[in-house]
Amino acid sequence: MAEPGERRKLAILEDLATSRVVSVSGLSRKFGISTVSIRNDLENLEARGLLRRIRGGAVSVPQTIVEWSFTEKMAMHREEKERIGRAAAALIQNGDVVIMDSGTTVVQVARHISQGILISGQLTVITSSLPIARELGSWKGVHLILLGGVYLPEQEVVVGPQALANLAQLHADKMFLGAGGISLEGGPTTATVLDAEVDRACVGAADAVIAVVDSSKIGRRGLARVVPITELDVLITDTGAPDEFVAKARELGLDVRLV
Repeated sequence: MAEPGERRKLAILEDLATSRVVSVSGLSRKFGISTVSIRNDLENLEARGLLRRIRGGAVSVPQTIVEWSFTEKMAMHREEKERIGRAAAALIQNGDVVIMDSGTTVVQVARHISQGILISGQLTVITSSLPIARELGSWKGVHLILLGGVYLPEQEVVVGPQALANLAQLHADKMFLGAGGISLEGGPTTATVLDAEVDRACVGAADAVIAVVDSSKIGRRGLARVVPITELDVLITDTGAPDEFVAKARELGLDVRLV
């Protein structure tokens, strides 16, 4: 679990994602700590390129993807991810073959699959994610296919040529795709080329691609593009998504669902 100081910094960044500006005094009251401690937090986050300090507070900076640990990312925007995961899991039918990528929102999809399917169904799940394998591997109704490859402990995922070779031999009805960022111009993106390679192969192996992305990721662009946004079939996000983005995505033919 992230240390209290790191959890506080994550909360500050979440506030900035919503309001674009925070004050030292307001954060001091919110967390019940001294203004000196808050200024130290802001100084640390500025040094990491995550905000810009101003007199009495801080403002957001143009967002790129920062590669937090898997545990840290699970704690961010948890309520939104749970709502998105519940809505996405409702699309899974008994007998489906689904691919689940390594995103933390996709873990919430796995956690909200119908108990009836998990207990006595016939669901095949293909994944490169160890957390998803742990969530689903012991259920009688799930046939789990865990991709091989090189293990990245920070992301708890396997990547590389072996994973790509596995995917080339597989086919799925649906693929659930998380992303570190998504934009109209860049589509879904990730922080690493290795993740993007596996995600791209997953998209190519599935009949339908369902992106599950909380609204804080909209407008962010990571290092590696996965696919153009037009290759997505459904985008499930929360009601904080900017109206302009939603309207333009729908104009491109994307089925955008707000939860």
